[in-house]
Amino acid sequence: MPCVSICIPAYRAEKYLPKALESVRKQTFQDWELIVTEDGSKDGAEALVNAFAQSVSQPVRYQRHEQNQGLPATRNTGIAASQGELIALLDADDCWEADHLETTVGRLLETGADLAHAGSLLFDSDTGRELEIRAPSPDILKRFPLSLFEGDYVIQPSSVVLRKTLWACTGGFDPTFRYVEDREMWLRCARAGGRFVFTGANTCLYRKHGEALSTHSAAMAIACARAFEKQLDWSAIPQKLRRRSTSGAWIAAARILQRSEPRTAGEYLVRAWKASHQPVLLAWASALRLYAWASGR
Repeated sequence: MPCVSICIPAYRAEKYLPKALESVRKQTFQDWELIVTEDGSKDGAEALVNAFAQSVSQPVRYQRHEQNQGLPATRNTGIAASQGELIALLDADDCWEADHLETTVGRLLETGADLAHAGSLLFDSDTGRELEIRAPSPDILKRFPLSLFEGDYVIQPSSVVLRKTLWACTGGFDPTFRYVEDREMWLRCARAGGRFVFTGANTCLYRKHGEALSTHSAAMAIACARAFEKQLDWSAIPQKLRRRSTSGAWIAAARILQRSEPRTAGEYLVRAWKASHQPVLLAWASALRLYAWASGR
């Protein structure tokens, strides 16, 4: 039985998957299996995985969703099929430095943590130019889990090795989230008592695509609001912050939709009011609903 199961979700991944696989091959830590789960697409991913399997001694498996189910569900499918006690996450368009597994697994085992992660070097997908490093400062680590809730503590999925027991006890990634699904998962892991540790090394290479997120701003705002709303009763976070964050996220979603979908925006303002208990929000929501009714929307 392998120590680590590397789980790669793949969707139209033919362009970038070879580099991800090559970074797996180069790992100095060799006790792993690889599971690639293709999410409804049908390009050259299967052939790439089969060729890779012939070139390494470790177990390699390819599996496929016949219909697209989204990234969280695809991660869950891969992890559910794994045999290792530890799960290493790697997206098909990211890659690792050669010592990533050795450093991250070693840090997790020596500390007894449930989730270990590296820092991430973000690079431009088109030019390869280095953009920034995402790694928590000592102050951010000290303020955990508050810093995680506030969004200061950012953990890229491809930087993570976690115990399969932590994934199981939290119910895994939530397939109803198409955005911020990783942050939502980390919040539940922390709330479940999962112990997080940072390796101190930037061994994850995270590909930043040029596609503007502005086209997805409404969906992302709604997902953020839902993630906060799920944690409204988390006592480790100050109640005022829980309410303010949840309310503010729903207000942000309502502002984006107030012209195109005023009825929905009104519903989101009601959710904001329920989270914050501020009467003015209910008045704003009522006004938007009245406008929606009058305009026939």
